[in-house]
Amino acid sequence: MNQPPSLLLLCAQKLAASLIKYGPKRVRFARLSKLPGRALEALLDILVARNALNDNVLPHVLTRQTQRLGLEGASQLRRCVLNTVGRSCPQLQVLDVRSCHQVDNRIVREVLQYCERLEALRLDGCLKISDSAFAPALWKPPLAGLLGLRELSVGKCGQITAEGLMGYVIKGAPCLRALGVAYCKICITDEVAAELLWSFGMEVLDVSFCTQVTDASFQVQQPSALRELRVASTLISDVAIEGITRRAAQLEVVDAGWVMKLTDSSVVALAESCAKLRSLCVCNTQITDEAFRAIARCCHLERLDASWCLRATPAALDHLATAEARPPLRELVLDHLGALELGLSGFSADCLGLLPPAASPLLPPPAAAASPQLLRSRSSPAGPRALPAKSACASTSPWFRFAVEPPSLALPPPAQRLAGGGLTALPAGAASGSGLSSTAAAAAAALGGPDSGSTEVLLPPAWPAASMERGLPPAAPPASLKVLVGAYAGSMRHLMLDGMREIAHGAALEAIASMCPDLCQLALALPKAREAALAAAAPGGHDDDDVLLDRGLRAIGANCCHLSLLRLDCSMRPHKRVAAALALPSFPQLQDLTLVCSARDAGLTDSELEAMLSGRTSLQALALRNCEGLSEGLFPRWCNRRERDDYAAEAEEELDQAILSAGFGFGFGAAAGPLSPALLPAPEPEPPRARRRRQQPRCPAAQALRGVTAFSLGGADGLTDRAADALAELLHDAQTVELRGCPLLTEDTVRSFRKGCPCPPPTIRSMAVVTRDRTLSWTAATGAEKKHHHRRSHMHFSASSGTESN
Repeated sequence: MNQPPSLLLLCAQKLAASLIKYGPKRVRFARLSKLPGRALEALLDILVARNALNDNVLPHVLTRQTQRLGLEGASQLRRCVLNTVGRSCPQLQVLDVRSCHQVDNRIVREVLQYCERLEALRLDGCLKISDSAFAPALWKPPLAGLLGLRELSVGKCGQITAEGLMGYVIKGAPCLRALGVAYCKICITDEVAAELLWSFGMEVLDVSFCTQVTDASFQVQQPSALRELRVASTLISDVAIEGITRRAAQLEVVDAGWVMKLTDSSVVALAESCAKLRSLCVCNTQITDEAFRAIARCCHLERLDASWCLRATPAALDHLATAEARPPLRELVLDHLGALELGLSGFSADCLGLLPPAASPLLPPPAAAASPQLLRSRSSPAGPRALPAKSACASTSPWFRFAVEPPSLALPPPAQRLAGGGLTALPAGAASGSGLSSTAAAAAAALGGPDSGSTEVLLPPAWPAASMERGLPPAAPPASLKVLVGAYAGSMRHLMLDGMREIAHGAALEAIASMCPDLCQLALALPKAREAALAAAAPGGHDDDDVLLDRGLRAIGANCCHLSLLRLDCSMRPHKRVAAALALPSFPQLQDLTLVCSARDAGLTDSELEAMLSGRTSLQALALRNCEGLSEGLFPRWCNRRERDDYAAEAEEELDQAILSAGFGFGFGAAAGPLSPALLPAPEPEPPRARRRRQQPRCPAAQALRGVTAFSLGGADGLTDRAADALAELLHDAQTVELRGCPLLTEDTVRSFRKGCPCPPPTIRSMAVVTRDRTLSWTAATGAEKKHHHRRSHMHFSASSGTESN
């Protein structure tokens, strides 16, 4: 991990840089075919990644020794060049042409005809592929490449039918063991999915986003050889997962993300039956904290993705950390875990879990029985009561205000309501003596109901009086993340906790810095900045809220030297300390940076951005949000355009003064005849000529943007077309650019990024400018600019006649 590049890779990088910058002026294309096979493959990977592979280079790279050819996303290559792949590379074993829209049936058929040793063929996103690509042409022998094919992926190939898939592909490729048919919504039905699952010995099957797949495909009573199963965004339920686990105990990878009907029973069945499970994705499902108890029993689990599981709570971290036989987790993705509970304001009390699910007719009850932690009225014969009307509740505390719109049916209530523990009983009449304010007491009385006759009111434990007074929920204890890091410190490489705002405190950050020196990816949402009164009442005072958090972030930047991806969300607190902590020498190996700043502090400023980027030459992806503080002249100043504009204006002014002083008879003085050299002004020394744009020295922050391939900027409302043109010059190697919330940008910005720098060819793949009322976009695959006007979501009513108009 993070080993220094080999000499072969360094030579390939140097050669690729020369090809991109100079082309045939310094590199003879005919000599490329004499390079070793590994060097050619490394050179191709670099050119494809930089989007710099063209028709002049590819024919010289295709040799009889080529075994692996990866052309993913190379949409600028012509068909006449791709038609020669099959004849030029008879020893080809792996071909990857994903997202190459120009690939058609003839190209695929030529490869299958002449490449007899082909083992893997990836055609995802090739929209022109149909059944005839796998059928031999007229008067041609059978396709020899299908005989040894072991892996095939035809995702998003909508022209492939079920007859062609089963007739040509499955029967013509007897060794096929891995098949990907994601997004093939028409041809993959329950009957076809059942055949692929049980009848052909498939080991890897991907039917993600095939909306016709249901539980009926998994009801066959026979064993299966599946090792990897991907059923994301299908219509299956727990019945399907339980059925496949009983007949495919050797499952190692399961991807069931966005399966809305999936609950805890599926995860329990996987943990009990599949002992070799290594990767599990259950993002955006209905699992609760009980599922994490079962996950903690998976002895070989290395990757877990449970992001956007709204019914779970931060207590799930405790279940993973306190398990007796913990799995060797290397990647833990828990973005927005329990987001329904964390976003307290704006939801009704039913969503917050303050009432039992049976009291709400809008939400379905959970599978388990009602927990004793729920708020209840014990002596009332009517049982649990709903909240009173909105007017009676809104005047007590903003935290208990009722939602204007009913919550969505897809978001059931969380299984555990508060991360701080259960609810404690407070005897009636003790609110005044317990330190609670009158507002909190009124809110508690409103929850009990005016005529409920209850003798006690339940409140969360250790609820600060100041927090109830201001309507703030109690902060979750910071020990969960600290204990989790301590439990998995030896194996953790990816820790993604974006959206969980109440766990990344200063002590947890210092634990990450001290226990996870080999961490490669990290995503955190910094907690909300507490007020002075709340910070003083909390343990540690104000230091734990501000100083310790800054200290922990700097410690991560100093100790986690292998960190390459970092996502920080500080929208709920001031971002100035965070921006200062991101400056070098912290995070020296950072390649992917995402920062969400605070809009309350006027957004990211010029000085903060310059401090973050100075010296970061290895940065490849940069995403910035809430950048209202960036000025219009920042990027032109980084390009030294202000100096060139000032020099041009000064030269023009000097020329005007020379013309006026000389006088040519236009009313500025008598002209006796032709001007003699004595009458002309004395020539001044010629100012130094301005350097060419590509040779001008730039600031260190501008040099950091040169190698960025993916750039996203949001909220820079002062950005104009002039500044965007300078930004296009700075983003020398950019491939995907997105500018959001910049209302002053027009179509000229898209054209500026399309043309790129004048010297090298443009490498841009896609460009988008998104504002509130329109979207301007361009992609290299289609080559056309699109302009989409957003429709307003509300109707306008005429004040005079009362009629509505769109």
